[in-house]
Amino acid sequence: MEFPVVFDEEEKIWSGLKRKRIFNSSTSVGEIALYMMRSKPPTAPCQISDSEHTTLTFESASTYAVRIAQHFKTLELSQDDVVSIVATNTTFLMPVIVACWLNCTPFQAIYPLHAENIVHHLLNITKPKIIFCDGLYYEKVKNCESALNAKIFTLCNHLTDVPKVEDLLEPTMTEHFFQPATLKYGPDQTMGLFCSSGTTGLPKAVCISNDQMLKTHGFTNGTTVMFSFSTPDWTTGLFSVLYNTLTGGIRIITTKPYSPEYLMEIIIKYEVNFVGIGAFQATEISILPNFTKENLKSLRFIFMAGGHCPISTLERVRAQLTHGMLINGYGTTECGGLAGNMKNYKNNSVARILPEIQTKILDQQTGEKLAHNQVGEIYMRTSSKWSGYYGDVKATEAVLDVDGWVRTGDLGYMDEENYLYLLDRCKDIFKYKGRQYSPHEIEETIQELSDVLDACVFAVYDDEFNDLAAAAVVKKPGSNLTEDDVVKYVKQHQENEWKHLNYGVFFVDEISRNANGKVLRNKMKEYCLSSK
Repeated sequence: MEFPVVFDEEEKIWSGLKRKRIFNSSTSVGEIALYMMRSKPPTAPCQISDSEHTTLTFESASTYAVRIAQHFKTLELSQDDVVSIVATNTTFLMPVIVACWLNCTPFQAIYPLHAENIVHHLLNITKPKIIFCDGLYYEKVKNCESALNAKIFTLCNHLTDVPKVEDLLEPTMTEHFFQPATLKYGPDQTMGLFCSSGTTGLPKAVCISNDQMLKTHGFTNGTTVMFSFSTPDWTTGLFSVLYNTLTGGIRIITTKPYSPEYLMEIIIKYEVNFVGIGAFQATEISILPNFTKENLKSLRFIFMAGGHCPISTLERVRAQLTHGMLINGYGTTECGGLAGNMKNYKNNSVARILPEIQTKILDQQTGEKLAHNQVGEIYMRTSSKWSGYYGDVKATEAVLDVDGWVRTGDLGYMDEENYLYLLDRCKDIFKYKGRQYSPHEIEETIQELSDVLDACVFAVYDDEFNDLAAAAVVKKPGSNLTEDDVVKYVKQHQENEWKHLNYGVFFVDEISRNANGKVLRNKMKEYCLSSK
């Protein structure tokens, strides 16, 4: 299967074909989800937690969502407020999200393992009226200034004297007559807030509209069994919630950490039909001894995103799928899915753009529109209007123009068959196991060491982990600082493993820079690896 793409030679714009909409974007995602969930057999399983050993039927899931939404109204939560969620995939997370949609109140999904300063930064952007979190992260959330006036509920790991989600699940006299709210601002109304990559500083809150959410369908049906380790702050995590509530099927969740062995266990145990994974996860599971056609026979779709995947992995995975398809996807938080490759053809590209997507490529220096096989910065435009970054007009204007084109920050080109190729980032960005990080942030940490004069962080590609951070370090003359000292210091001061020096440290005499003082990362990388 290939997505048709048309190139306008005069305008120099590539366009995916239009497709028929299933849902009316003027109807809220909450109203559609409730209608679908109530139309399913009451005892049909909706969600199964492998780690908690719980099952929600469509009746219980929709009932819990309605009760929570009713409490939101009691708490005078409006469509202009925000509900923040700092949590893992536990039993009541999905009903909370649906409750937000029923009230037409956007939810802000924050990755719970983010460093405390990042969690606080994101909460300070939205100033939520209500926060849901796991008890394990209560202290991290409570210490935020913006949380002082918010009502906080725990979703699991409950604490004494702290309200919990079960307090909102008691039966009401009116739940059977409940009617979802209607959109106050129309199809482009923000219904979700995601976290940007944060590669050029602290992350921003990305607005996701009702219309964007309603376009997220097509890979599942009412009988699909779906699974992803991702929480709803990540694309595949949101997809699984949307697929589950808008088209039906069974969503498998877990709070257990990812491992390739556990992923295969889930696929086999539940006969999973749709799985969302990162590129590094595809590499890891594909070399397991039980990664066989027999064990994968239930799979219909593997949706893979989050970074470059080796061609050998793509071929190895597809060779074991007798009834399924591996989709290698490319997208951004701002625009959603943009391109996808479904077969072993031009695997070094990100394939063709999806329906309802437009692309143009501009020369970085002149801004001139480019044609086939000419490298420039990639711009994307979707059929949905993007509202930008919540509360940050300046940042929005830097990436979104008046005609709706979004700067992706990626360098690339289109070949003569309209296949899109990514070459580099306009600004530094690396990925470790699908998680993005900025080298500048690690450099600042290294330079906190009193024995360090200068530092340059670069990435070394690895098939399993993607970009491993390495550092070229200039130390003071006579210093006894060791490579291990630097690695340990970064590990102590950067909570997240993707921001550690996973490839190591190289001591050098100087850091190469251009005439403007900008660090020449590629030159330092070449020098360090050749010296090794």
